[in-house]
Amino acid sequence: MKRNNAVLLPCLLCCVLLLLPAAPRADEPQSTILSGKVLTTVTRMPALPFKAIIDEVLVAPGQAVDAGAPLLRYHLQDEAERAIQRELLTGPGNTEDLKSQIATLEGSLASAVAERNKARQLASSGLGSGQALRRLEANVTSLQNRIAFARQSIAKAEDNFALRLKELSGYFGQPISPGTPLPSTLVLTSPISGHVLTVASNANPDTLMAAGSTPISIGNLDPMLIQVQVYEAEVSRIHVGDTAAVEIPSLQNKRFSARVTQIAWASNDMNVASPSFYAVNLSVPNPDLELKPGFKAIVHFGKQ
Repeated sequence: MKRNNAVLLPCLLCCVLLLLPAAPRADEPQSTILSGKVLTTVTRMPALPFKAIIDEVLVAPGQAVDAGAPLLRYHLQDEAERAIQRELLTGPGNTEDLKSQIATLEGSLASAVAERNKARQLASSGLGSGQALRRLEANVTSLQNRIAFARQSIAKAEDNFALRLKELSGYFGQPISPGTPLPSTLVLTSPISGHVLTVASNANPDTLMAAGSTPISIGNLDPMLIQVQVYEAEVSRIHVGDTAAVEIPSLQNKRFSARVTQIAWASNDMNVASPSFYAVNLSVPNPDLELKPGFKAIVHFGKQ
């Protein structure tokens, strides 16, 4: 009986070992699971160029818009309108003063040239001083340089004013020139094609908004971007072009396919005492617009 037990024991051990799961090989890819947020690849927030009062908001969150589409109508606050009118009346700066200076300098130049020519004749005949001629030559050159500088200043001022008129024409949606009455209504337009992400809560008719305010944001929703922070020991296993599965808890754990588009080469924390993490960006197709900015995403790298 003892001999039979001695024979059966090794057999039982072999059966147990066969039933145990095999240990993963060292070269077998491991699964990495990380969480991140769904983001838009492009977000633009057109700014109001002037201190303005909103007349009407023309879009709503989630609405598709084309580049150049109107987002809201507004009119200038009285102070801002007066400032633009003064700017148009003033024109390209102090060019009138510069033109007057040029006229005076040209008169002085004519006299200086006449004196220099006379000094040249005297010097060539041996009756004049070479030193006096050089002084007159320097005076002529100085006057010519001052005239050239004044003309350049006028040209720059006029070019800047022309650019400003072009800028104002873009804001008002029609040509703007000195003496032209300003349109009563302006339109804020979308800089890109995409979808309306947000409309400010205070973007209501008769609301006064400061210059530079961004009452509406526009984003590109297809594809979407997910960024995760990968630990230094795991980042070497991830490469640009790799695919990953993205699970969205807000959509009943629905899975999407993503592709790695960018891997940071520098850690977000260079302190020796802190662990290093690297930002990894993934692109996720979103043709049906199921994904929204801000959704939590669980990203599965490797075995899925």
